Amino acid sequence: MSIAVSGSTRAGLLALQMVSSQIDQVQTRLATGKRVNSAYDDPAAFFTSQALSSRAASINQLGDNVSAVKKSIDAANNGVQAITSLLNQAQTIATAALQSANTLVKVTGNFGNTLTTSSVIASSGGAGNKFKAGDTVTVSDGTTTATYTAANNDTVQTFLNAVNGTANLKITASLNSSGQIAFAATGPVSITLGGTQTGAGTLNSVTGLTAGTTAFVANATRTSYAAQYDALRTQIDTVINDAGYNGVNLLTNNSKTLSLNESGSSTITLTGANLSTSALGVVASTNSFQSDSDITTASTNIANALIAVQNQTATLGNSQAILDARMQFNKAMVDTLQAGADDLVKSDTSADGALLLALQTRQQLTATSLSMTGTSDKMALRLFGLG
Repeated sequence: MSIAVSGSTRAGLLALQMVSSQIDQVQTRLATGKRVNSAYDDPAAFFTSQALSSRAASINQLGDNVSAVKKSIDAANNGVQAITSLLNQAQTIATAALQSANTLVKVTGNFGNTLTTSSVIASSGGAGNKFKAGDTVTVSDGTTTATYTAANNDTVQTFLNAVNGTANLKITASLNSSGQIAFAATGPVSITLGGTQTGAGTLNSVTGLTAGTTAFVANATRTSYAAQYDALRTQIDTVINDAGYNGVNLLTNNSKTLSLNESGSSTITLTGANLSTSALGVVASTNSFQSDSDITTASTNIANALIAVQNQTATLGNSQAILDARMQFNKAMVDTLQAGADDLVKSDTSADGALLLALQTRQQLTATSLSMTGTSDKMALRLFGLG
């Protein structure tokens, strides 16, 4: 059964419902800070704001990836600093080793027989204390032997050429400023002189040299320095292997490609370098640093390695600068996108507060009006004795 309600009452109820609905909407806006809370409020603004917020979130995710890659660069930089320090220490050790006199064998003829490179040391029949054609002189380093076989009218230079022209012989022959034949070992070897003479001349009488072996005795100080040098090489390789972060090691030729925007159309590839001692050319010590040339070679290798490490430092620094600039740009873009998204949907709290007050006042007035309408109906009932 339906009950008839007067038109004025019905209008009052409808007005009250509308005011209540508006109050609910305003309270929602004040609670969320948004004037658009769903697609029903403003479809265009709602979906545009959602798209902007989604892009901002994607760029934020890129920032996390960039931060992780920057850690790889930081780890590589830590490794480079350690490698540089170790290389400098190795250079110091090589310098100290070079300052310790080498003990490589040297054999020099006596000073009773002054020679020149043109002095004749062989003649027919070995007359005049000279070698006879066919006489031999041997010079050995224990592994390789140079043999000079005398021929008529040979000179000192002929003899020197025979020794110095022997492949792999670790001994050099020369004529010193005093006119004496001298032999110098180029490595940690002994020098053994010998031969056969059937003429008037003997090894000593012709060259001022004496048959026999002069043994090599290693310089213990240099041997110790060589061991320290090799230990530093091992530490350099250990540092390199430990300079990775999250599976990326920019000191072992690893590379990493990173997207710089949400579509992946902008990327940067970080290419590492192989900084192992073998790749840098810092090879193990040879002959326990007994030879000056071995130490000099090691020092040169270290100097070249330091240049290579410095170049990699510059490369890493450039990559880090690019990532820093990109991170700043991405943060600024996130702020811009989020601000744009908020501007599309945010409410004016001052206006909404005033509107809420006005709606609440209207609600009270409407309720009062509705109450007055109900009072009129009661008065009509009293006329019939029903009120």
